[in-house]
Amino acid sequence: MSCWVALLQRAMRLPLLLLFFAASLVAADEHRITPEMVSAALEGQGYQVMSSTRTLLGRVRFVASRDLIWREVVLDLSTGQILRDYAVEFGPHEAPDADTTTMPRGGTVLHDEMTYGTGG
Repeated sequence: MSCWVALLQRAMRLPLLLLFFAASLVAADEHRITPEMVSAALEGQGYQVMSSTRTLLGRVRFVASRDLIWREVVLDLSTGQILRDYAVEFGPHEAPDADTTTMPRGGTVLHDEMTYGTGG
């Protein structure tokens, strides 16, 4: 009888392991950041998304502006992680064209302690 119990326990390990693995993948997808979430967050912070393009590595690159602050966000679609969140503030005399869709060069880089629309 104990032989059957041991055999049954062994037989149940693989399906339980597979079930646990599948559940962890579903949980990971719930926390994955999507392009729609990034776009909504930027717009919620007062930015106008100027462009949303795919990179050669399959990432999504957002360029957004709010007055004289321009922001670039790069999202890795395979992991759902933000790889880059970069903001630059321009002075009135060096303001980029309002209709540009690429991240302008120059300006002053805003660091984390100089929050740019995140409520901090």
